[in-house]
Amino acid sequence: MKLILENWNKFINEEINSEQEAAQWLASQIAPLIDAADAGNFTKPLQQLVARLNTTDGASEAVRALLKMGDMDGDGADETIKVAMGQAIPAPQLVPTQGVIDLFKSVGFNGSNAGSLQSVINGTSGAPPILAAGSGGTYYIIDGHHRWSGATVFNTNCKIPANVIIMDPGKALLVSQLAIAAYLGAGKRIPSASAKKGRSIIGPDAMAPQAIYKLLKQNVGKVVDPKSGGNFWNPEVQQVVEATQYGGGSPDGGLQQVAKNCGTLAQKYNSEGPPREIMPQFDPDKGGPDFSSVDDYFSGGKINFKPAFARAQKASQE
Repeated sequence: MKLILENWNKFINEEINSEQEAAQWLASQIAPLIDAADAGNFTKPLQQLVARLNTTDGASEAVRALLKMGDMDGDGADETIKVAMGQAIPAPQLVPTQGVIDLFKSVGFNGSNAGSLQSVINGTSGAPPILAAGSGGTYYIIDGHHRWSGATVFNTNCKIPANVIIMDPGKALLVSQLAIAAYLGAGKRIPSASAKKGRSIIGPDAMAPQAIYKLLKQNVGKVVDPKSGGNFWNPEVQQVVEATQYGGGSPDGGLQQVAKNCGTLAQKYNSEGPPREIMPQFDPDKGGPDFSSVDDYFSGGKINFKPAFARAQKASQE
C-alpha cells in the first residue's frame, strides 16, 4: 500500500519535462482560455491563465521554453501580431481594463512636478508609453493605467504616448501574460501589483469628486509620489496652475478641476474590471520586463498561443 501511495504521489506531482508534454499542457490548459477571451470578458480567463502559469506545470522549464517558440511550430507566421510603436492617442480613445486606479498614483507625479504638469496641460503627456490593444479608434489599456490616469485627471483630452498591440484586447491581456512568463523563464511567478482599496477613481466604488477634493486638499505640501522629486501642489506647480489659468488660475481651483475630471472618469468608466493583481506588469520595478524587451515576441510571432504548440519537426514525428 505504501508503495502504491508513493507512486501515486509521484504521478500527481510529476513536473512536465518534455516538449511534447508541454505542448499537450498548453493545448489543454491555455488554448481554451485564449479562445474564450474577448473584449467583453476580461476577468475570468485572465484570472485562470495567471493561476495556471503559476502552477508547477505552468512554471516548468519545458512549458516556459515552449511559450517562446511560436515561430518554430507548423506555421511560423500564425502568431505574428502587429505592434504600432510610438503612437500618440487622445485620452478619450483609451479604455481602462483594470478595475481599480489609485487616486494618489494618478495625481502624484504630475501634481508634484511643474514641468510635467505644464506638458500635460499643454496637451501631451511626457510619461513613457503605455501598452494598449485594439484598433479603429478605441484602444484598451493593457499596462500603464496610472500613466494614463496621471495625465487624464489633469487634462481629459491629453494625448498619451502608447505602443499598440493590434489584436482583440481580451486576448491581448492573456497573450501579454504569456510573453511575460516566456521572458521570465522557469520557476518564476507572474509579477503582480496591488491597489489600495477605497481610493479608486474609476469602477463601481469610485470616490466622489467632493471626497477627492478634500483628500487632495489635505495632502498639499506632502510627498504623494516619492518619484516626482517634490511635494504635492508645491509652489512651482501652483505657478503653472496660475500661469495657464488651469481651473480658473487659483491653486484651490486647480484642485477642484482635478476632482471634477476624476468625477468625469468615474461616470465614464464605472464597470468592474480585473483586479490589478492579475494585470500584466511590463515594469522591471514590479518584476516584469520592459515592453521593449519583448516587443519582438509579438511582432516576430514568438509567443506560442495557437495550436500546434510543438516545433514542426517534432510534431511531424509524433
